[in-house]
Amino acid sequence: MQNHFLLLCFLLCFTVSNSQTKISFKQKDQSTVEINFANNFSTLEIKNSQTKKTQIINNIEASVTGKESHLETADYNFDGHPDFTYYHSDDGMGVYSIYQIFIFNSKTKNFELLKFPESSNAKCDMFCDVKVDKTKKTLSSSCRGGARWHTDVWKFDKNKKLILVK
Repeated sequence: MQNHFLLLCFLLCFTVSNSQTKISFKQKDQSTVEINFANNFSTLEIKNSQTKKTQIINNIEASVTGKESHLETADYNFDGHPDFTYYHSDDGMGVYSIYQIFIFNSKTKNFELLKFPESSNAKCDMFCDVKVDKTKKTLSSSCRGGARWHTDVWKFDKNKKLILVK
């Protein structure tokens, strides 16, 4: 019995660590998207079963201190197509995670980096600890500045431009 328990724990640990470097999911058109890290976590390879093409995203913002990288899917722009994010703990004290969000472009069938709006008066200067609110169709980003925590709330306007709400 103890051997079965140890085997189960080993398999679970392997599955969790493996899920950090590769994900796959279905798009609305039922095509399968597979995302893998490559080149020591500095590149993302994205394969689409419908187009049979591989999209390469180079120079992703990896942790300089070697903190673990993660991939996660969600509909970040609320258009019905799954998008994905790459994130890792900040390289300081590790109190929040830094996100790079990639939005699916249904015309090109590629993913594009969601750029952080520079002139937005946001409290955070990047996407951190991102939370998706499907009901309000907002993204929140929370960061720490000194001894205070700040939260920015973002929404996409009718032109699909990301704007700061709060």
